[in-house]
Amino acid sequence: MYPEIFGVIKSYGLMMALSFALGYWLSVVRGRKYGLSSEVILDLVFGVFVSSLIGVRLMFVLTHLGDFDPWYRIFFIWDGGLTLYGGIALSTLTVWVMTRRRNIPFLVMADIFSPGVILGIGITRIGCLLAGCCYGNPTDCALGITFPAGAPASVHFGHVAVLPSQVFASAGGFIIFGLLLLLERVSNYRGATFGRFLLLYGISRFAVDFSRYYEPEQIMMLGWNNNQWISVGMMLSGLAIMIIFARRNREPGRA
Repeated sequence: MYPEIFGVIKSYGLMMALSFALGYWLSVVRGRKYGLSSEVILDLVFGVFVSSLIGVRLMFVLTHLGDFDPWYRIFFIWDGGLTLYGGIALSTLTVWVMTRRRNIPFLVMADIFSPGVILGIGITRIGCLLAGCCYGNPTDCALGITFPAGAPASVHFGHVAVLPSQVFASAGGFIIFGLLLLLERVSNYRGATFGRFLLLYGISRFAVDFSRYYEPEQIMMLGWNNNQWISVGMMLSGLAIMIIFARRNREPGRA
């Protein structure tokens, strides 16, 4: 585990910064075919960046209200405690608002951004591994990894091997990134890439979370955690978008 690089740079923060930089570059390249300037993309990426930071912290706080004493520790983001789905939800809402004000179709921008978002998830999960957060459940299988003393997993479980849920999540992100770009060559219509992102990431997150440790209070119906239920919603939303807009694409005069 390497929570800091060169003793001063937070590894998770570095991976997050790298993910946004690559996401911005990729979105600029993808936006050119829609005639969108780099300035417009930068404006929207900045909105995504700010809303993501607020969203990931806000959702963690709302699902861990009893963990903050005194209350103002909710602002101590450097202590850890982020939930990815909060960032996805709030940044999606932000993009919807910003595109409406600029008369840009939301699904066009969602299609542009989706590959960069999932690439960023793959990169950021490497940061989770380096920081030692988002660790898996104890295991005896050969895939297990043992974190050093002082790491969150070791503090929680002791010096035992745990499932590398961060690696699973990162690999899922990179695989989905490749699939999104590949599927665009096979079938591409407005909303297709965004819908596929929601569907595929929902499936990936749902599966990976069976390996990840969650506090007992985060477990809900059927033994699934709150993020898995959100994943189900993402899968259904992605599937609905793909079906609806695939049909529209086949209608004369519709796109």
